[in-house]
Amino acid sequence: MKNPETICREHTRLEEEDIARITDLARHLPVIADLAQANVFIDCPVGEGPHAVVVAEASPRTARSLYKGSVVGQFAYESYEPAVSLAHRTGEPAIRNRAITQEGKSAKQSVVPIKNAAGKTIGSLIMEQDISDQLMNEVQLQALTDTTEQLSLTLMELTEEKSFFSDIVQESLYLVDPHGRVVYANSQGINLVAEWGGCGEVIGEQIDERLCFLEDVPYQGHKVFYGERHLDGKAYAIKGVGLHRDHSRVGTLLSIRDLTELKEKERQLMVKSTVIREIHHRVKNNLQMIASLLRLQMRRGVPPEAEAVLREGLHRILSIASVHEIFSDTGLEKVELLEMVEKIGSMLAVNGPADQEIRFTCSGPSTLLPSEKAVSLALITNELIQNAVEHAFRSRSSGEITVSVKQRGEGVLIRIADNGSGLPERGEIPESLGLQIVRNLTEHDLAGAFKLHSKGKGTTAMLYIPLEEGSHEQTQDSTGGG
Repeated sequence: MKNPETICREHTRLEEEDIARITDLARHLPVIADLAQANVFIDCPVGEGPHAVVVAEASPRTARSLYKGSVVGQFAYESYEPAVSLAHRTGEPAIRNRAITQEGKSAKQSVVPIKNAAGKTIGSLIMEQDISDQLMNEVQLQALTDTTEQLSLTLMELTEEKSFFSDIVQESLYLVDPHGRVVYANSQGINLVAEWGGCGEVIGEQIDERLCFLEDVPYQGHKVFYGERHLDGKAYAIKGVGLHRDHSRVGTLLSIRDLTELKEKERQLMVKSTVIREIHHRVKNNLQMIASLLRLQMRRGVPPEAEAVLREGLHRILSIASVHEIFSDTGLEKVELLEMVEKIGSMLAVNGPADQEIRFTCSGPSTLLPSEKAVSLALITNELIQNAVEHAFRSRSSGEITVSVKQRGEGVLIRIADNGSGLPERGEIPESLGLQIVRNLTEHDLAGAFKLHSKGKGTTAMLYIPLEEGSHEQTQDSTGGG
């Protein structure tokens, strides 16, 4: 970066004494910048024209800088820096003007002329402070002021005859004085009074006498009040906003909304949710009972070729039961994917061959699975983990199965891997009933993609399951890569 002396000699017509004065002042700019908490510059007029050149600068260490890079050596054109040009031309300072920097930031700019011993202006000292936050606060304050004025006008219009504004509001509105007498009521408010046996005229009447559920509502003692009241099978939400003038309360704006229908719908939803959870609980119990009957049959003795088939069917039933168990516990229409896979994998690892120790681990982010996809994915997971348990570790006393879940686009990528003996090196992978179930459920029921491969030791199954409707078009290549 060029020093002030060099820039002055190249671009200005200053005398050597003037250049020495500018150079001496430039040494103090860092201290000035820290004291003022502003960016500080020295500009000097160029040899020709009304423009100037930046000969020195300093950024504050105690505040945010306005500039990302250095501007030393750049020209300050009159159209962009009119205050600098004016100071050089008239010798008068310009204090606390608002300006826009060359980088488009709002700044408060002060320009003070630098003069030599003869009183001639030889340059200018410029301080610029970032006022972006100040401008934002001013905009927000003006918006708040405008909003307050508009709200005041709106409340005044409520009391005017033929005002239609309050009648399009769904709530019952009342303006009451400090003694609880009604000053204004919209059409919904008049109708609500009529529902409670009152006549249509309510102006000047005590509001808590006409609406008995307001008798113990302390809305007058709060700036803002919210509460609910229930009476005779009805439910109401009550809001009160205190109105003040000259620090004195002049009344309250009451808003009353009938919640009876909403509360009834909430009650019905709670009943339906309880019923649905009970259904899932009974389905789980029935599936576990069927599993118990299969176990009992296997203990009584079955042909060896039938035992493997029964065990596979048993595990499929228990996998579906685990999904319904999660539904019965949470009451939600979505299943936590990792929780479901953890239940299935742990069950299969524990029920594996007695002479083998199989470790099962599961990892990944929390992922909610729609209920319509949960049962299918439970069966898929069961088949793949069961295949690993039964076939991957035949010649070994221990093994490990890992499941990892990753978010991928609008779906999830599920990787099920073992460190077993791997697939046959040559020939096609035999399409067992389990793999047929996996492929059919993945591609047709879940609109996903499935790949099975083996590199060296172990086997890896990759599943891509879209979670959003209409996203199955991208599943063709989604299982590629690790």
